[in-house]
Amino acid sequence: MGLGSKRLHELLFHLLMLILLLLLAWLSGRFAVQWDWTRHDVNSLNPLSIEILSRTPGPIAVTAYTPENADLRDRIRRFIARYQHEKRDITLSFVDPLRQPDEARRQGISLTGEIALQYQDREERLQQLDEERFSNAILRLSQSHTRWVANLSGHGERDLMGKANDDLGEFGKSLNQQGYKAVGLDLATTPTPPDNTTLLVIAAPIRPFLEGELERLQEYLAEGGNLLLMSDPGNSVAASLIETLTGIRQLPGTIVDANVSELGIDNPAVALVPTYPDHPAVEAFKLLTLFPQAAALTVSEGTQWRETAILKTLERSWNETGALTGEIERSPLQGEEPGPLTLGYALTRQREGAEQRILVIGDSDFISNSFIGNAGNLDLGLALIRWLTGDDKMIGIPSAPADDRELHLSKTATAVIGLGSLIVLPLTLLLTGLLMGWRRNRA
Repeated sequence: MGLGSKRLHELLFHLLMLILLLLLAWLSGRFAVQWDWTRHDVNSLNPLSIEILSRTPGPIAVTAYTPENADLRDRIRRFIARYQHEKRDITLSFVDPLRQPDEARRQGISLTGEIALQYQDREERLQQLDEERFSNAILRLSQSHTRWVANLSGHGERDLMGKANDDLGEFGKSLNQQGYKAVGLDLATTPTPPDNTTLLVIAAPIRPFLEGELERLQEYLAEGGNLLLMSDPGNSVAASLIETLTGIRQLPGTIVDANVSELGIDNPAVALVPTYPDHPAVEAFKLLTLFPQAAALTVSEGTQWRETAILKTLERSWNETGALTGEIERSPLQGEEPGPLTLGYALTRQREGAEQRILVIGDSDFISNSFIGNAGNLDLGLALIRWLTGDDKMIGIPSAPADDRELHLSKTATAVIGLGSLIVLPLTLLLTGLLMGWRRNRA
């Protein structure tokens, strides 16, 4: 073979290699193929998650509110990439709440690391990131039916669509983003809530109910309707209604909490709730919440409900019955009880094979337009609504045990690998080079 022919073959070989590489690059851009060789497929989505994605047409926007932390953001990217592999129109963006505090505040973000999912006109938020919570958030976003939340009116109640400082309009907007529909209900003109009403909200009424209205409320409960009842200190109308319907009694006075001074809050009439019991209504909820002007609650004997105290103050709190000025001290003679005090009860009972749910809270300010942005108040309010409406039911997606992420070697194996990489392999490469040089010199 002549010199020119040899160079031609070499040129054709390199040209074919270049064409092959270009074809591989083109194929890799058109077709995505991956294999998960871990023992329990820990890097792949559960089939339930894949099915949820297949039933959710259209783009999903994921926003992670995290600081400029490369490790944290990389973990989030790897997690979302598993979903993006199955659904290409999932987008991920990051917002640094420290550098963009106005954006985080505008979105109501109260926890660094919080994840927001937007789908069509709905939104879900997560404080913890795992496959079960993330897939169930997508499932809730994809639900096409609208759940009605009826806001009782006609007695000076706080309005879920109102714009006044003491109304709940901002919370109502958040409910709409979650796929609920807040509607008004006047029992004087509408005998019973509409059939598609999932929840009835009675937010601190200040004018007495007519006897007929009270009977309609009792009928609603007797038929298994879910109910959110809120009161405030000194609100005798709301307190009487709560005791009549549920047997929960409101203690006199306003909760004062000495613990809030450590957070820089000068108002002692703000109750702090930092921890929550193991109850589905507040399951996995970790955010601190603040309750301004709250009343303590207690359970009367002989109720037909199963009661669970889900919102409790810390010690160094009590129900102050006197003026909230000057030096304030607890007075046992005035019936002031020491903390921890309960300001929120979850009530359940079985009705025709289904669980009926009621929440009684001794404060309606915590989700008002003035205070909903405090700490985790908005997130707590949404979590409570989900429980009341039955949207807390999650598809169970067990975490796969990742028992093949660690390599355990004996001392002998460790020594062999160490000596091999430090001595044997370099010597082998050196001897190979010497041998190749010696053979070339001979040629």
